[in-house]
Amino acid sequence: MQTVIRGKWLLSTLALFVSQTVIAAQAPPAKINSDANDTIVVTSNRGETSLWNSPATIQVIDKQALDNSTSPSLADDLQDIPGVEITDSALAGRKQIRIRGEASSRVLILIDGQEVTYQRAGQDYGAGLLIDESSLERIEVVKGPYSVLYGSQAIGGIVNFITKKGGDKPFGGTVKAVYNSATAGWQESAAAWGSVENFDYRLNGSYSDQGNRDTPDGRLNNTNYRNNSQGMWLGYTLDKHKFGLSLDRYKLSTQTWHNDPSYEHFSVKIPDLTREKVGVFYDYNLDGQYLKNFHFDAYEQTIEREFANKVAVNTPSGSPMIGNLRVANQTKSNDKQYTQGIILQSNLTLLANNQLVVGAQYQRDRVKQTSNSNTASNSTTGFPSAVNYTKETQSHNRTEQSNWSLFAQNEFTFADNWTWSLGARQYWLTSELKSGSENTHHSKTGDTYRDLGQAKTHDNQFITSSSLRYSGFENTELRLAFAQGYVFPTLSQQFMQTSAGGGVNYGNVDLKAERSNNYEIGARYQGNQWYVDSAVYYSEAKDYIASVACAGQSICNGNSNSSRTGYYYYDNVDRAKTYGLELSGEYQGWEIRPYVIGNYIRRQYDGATIKTWDTGEPTLNGRIGAKNTLLFNQMNLTSDLFVRAASQAKDNTGDKPLNSAGWATLNLAFNAEFGQEDQYQVNLSLNNLTNKKYQTAHESIPAAGFNAATGFVWKF
Repeated sequence: MQTVIRGKWLLSTLALFVSQTVIAAQAPPAKINSDANDTIVVTSNRGETSLWNSPATIQVIDKQALDNSTSPSLADDLQDIPGVEITDSALAGRKQIRIRGEASSRVLILIDGQEVTYQRAGQDYGAGLLIDESSLERIEVVKGPYSVLYGSQAIGGIVNFITKKGGDKPFGGTVKAVYNSATAGWQESAAAWGSVENFDYRLNGSYSDQGNRDTPDGRLNNTNYRNNSQGMWLGYTLDKHKFGLSLDRYKLSTQTWHNDPSYEHFSVKIPDLTREKVGVFYDYNLDGQYLKNFHFDAYEQTIEREFANKVAVNTPSGSPMIGNLRVANQTKSNDKQYTQGIILQSNLTLLANNQLVVGAQYQRDRVKQTSNSNTASNSTTGFPSAVNYTKETQSHNRTEQSNWSLFAQNEFTFADNWTWSLGARQYWLTSELKSGSENTHHSKTGDTYRDLGQAKTHDNQFITSSSLRYSGFENTELRLAFAQGYVFPTLSQQFMQTSAGGGVNYGNVDLKAERSNNYEIGARYQGNQWYVDSAVYYSEAKDYIASVACAGQSICNGNSNSSRTGYYYYDNVDRAKTYGLELSGEYQGWEIRPYVIGNYIRRQYDGATIKTWDTGEPTLNGRIGAKNTLLFNQMNLTSDLFVRAASQAKDNTGDKPLNSAGWATLNLAFNAEFGQEDQYQVNLSLNNLTNKKYQTAHESIPAAGFNAATGFVWKF
């Protein structure tokens, strides 16, 4: 019965779309606001400027696009930005993004310009996008490390989440609800904001409960997750002074999906991952002859995680005397990261058309971790005694990382239509193991205690960026840019021993920071009903941190990697070269507006034991489609029919070659706005209309089959 109802509903929806498309031929063309001169960004120069004049390749997801979205994850909202890909590490509730082939651990995440660090991050993954859209005004994505002002702790790029601060009336806001058939899940959010005389405020909250993902092969167990968030902003303006206070909290519960039949049991759960933050802001708008503005902000942030891992493997030993060998590992850990940061900044106007931004930043991360692991190994025959044992290990450690940096960026108009920007940042970094211990009880060898002692490392780095812009051609902006990237090792990579999925990773105190040089040529064009933004890029990176198999080294406590237990340690082994082309364009001269978004990329790894262009990157990926808007007396209706696709990808960088097939999905989306000042909005997305079975190159979980997501937004 449900199948019949669903089929009738789908046919009715498609019939409605067809009838509206026929009417569209008689409707006046809709005005699309893609004017880059109207879009304000801050990430590239720490001051408001138009997207058109930005010295970097930057894309913006604005509030309207966020309201239109029916995606259960913010990462999904970013996936159609050229050069951006989604990765999940087999965690459905913790999608992250890659930029220009660089892992999420090499993408800098900011909230209002303040870093979201994650010192428990290992190879190829970071903190995740631990924020909900209900608090957001827009999202700015910078490709490449082109913002020395906001931090060069990135190689791939920067994502800056800009939160809503007040409004243009005393009371306003949104209420939003979305149902997604792919997960049989609901997400609800509400936000209220406004400005009353000299006071600004925002209150927001959200809740999401997503079930197991529905694929062409059925629903996948262990892909359900939940999250919720709360936030607040309070601001006060007194003459030339503005004060602000922000509070926000995000909580996630998820687990790992897997389909490896070699495991008798496999479970990796994160029952609680919580980020809490308080920030204070101060701006002094002097508007003097030289000194224009002074800015100060400080924040304290806590990321707390519970982790539980249980793995059991039952394999034939190859010997009739031993029989089958069963190894079971169980790990539980709790870790808490405390982050404190301060940023000072001044904006100055100097002689000869120089616009100078100078500032300083301090940040300290402290991590406390407690873990308990149990291992049970036995053979079916009880022989030999060496493989029949139990082991319990308890470990504690305290680590700390702090860094100071000074930054400056000068923008100089030195001739008609020519603008040169030059930026620099100097880092001073200290990482420290404050204390650490490990207690082990072994059923055969007894009790042992190991004091991990103390350790400290120092690093400093000078980072530069430069861009040249030319606007002498009509409707065209050209740019040439260079920037250096710098990612220093996390505390986990340096000092901690981590266990997950039956494997062990050992930290390496001698790790060097990852570095890169990035080059780019870009062009923006807006005229004759066209809007086009494109960039050609090239980067060289070195000292990549990767997991290397143990072979009895002292750093691995004498352990060696084997088929039964994976032992690895972190080391600087890889280099990478990447080049590509990004393109986004839309033609607005017809009633049905075609558009294209795409990325071409080639990437080479050059490691200690391997050199290959097969690095898991699809050579081509993107989206092509057409939009149409109908203007009625009581409603505006926009439809979007598009194909999202990627070419095949080969990966020869791991233990065994991996191949990801190319794929393409057909999708259809509707957005209806009605009521006074379009205060009501209904969104409908019909995803993967052909029920395509596929998996993207960097997601471990198969994608959903045909599904529908519908949302309602009330703006007041």
